[in-house]
Amino acid sequence: MFVAILLLAAFVCLIVTYLWTLKSRYDYFVRRNIPGPSPKFFFGHYLTLWNVPFYSRQIQGWTRQYGNIYGLFEGTRPMYVVSDVDFLQEVFVKQFSSFHSRRRPFITRNMKGNRGHLFSAQADEWRRQRHVINPTFSAAKLKMMTPLVSECIEAMMKKVNEINGDEFNIYALYKRLTLDVICEYLCTIYSL
Repeated sequence: MFVAILLLAAFVCLIVTYLWTLKSRYDYFVRRNIPGPSPKFFFGHYLTLWNVPFYSRQIQGWTRQYGNIYGLFEGTRPMYVVSDVDFLQEVFVKQFSSFHSRRRPFITRNMKGNRGHLFSAQADEWRRQRHVINPTFSAAKLKMMTPLVSECIEAMMKKVNEINGDEFNIYALYKRLTLDVICEYLCTIYSL
């Protein structure tokens, strides 16, 4: 009997400790005076986001309600939502060396292989890839691409003019335009 009471007391202590820890995690933004919607027990804001037809509209609504910087919870993990352009400029441009690695999604965290691209690279590998890729997207290089993109757009407009007011699928043409722009840099082949 004594052992059963002791086990029950230990179980109750574990539950109380877990609930206290969970409550203190959910007070993360409150302690920092960061606004945001109230999280649901254990799920955070997952249930709210899963039950809306458009995730992005829910985020937009919260941004209107709570401002450009507010907090959400992925389960019990705090997450900042930032739409302040000046703040993002500071983080992604001026201090990008401090904010280079993103947390990998839970599903892909334990996967091996296929992690060599810029979006999944971490730390030094990310820096190396960024150093190699950056010169390709300089302002001067992007300006050099403008005539090539213009040629592709002219080819698409010529194709649109040939249709003579009939209904057509613009999405298919835009996909082909995208392919043409990409291929224009590799070899001059038009799909339109």
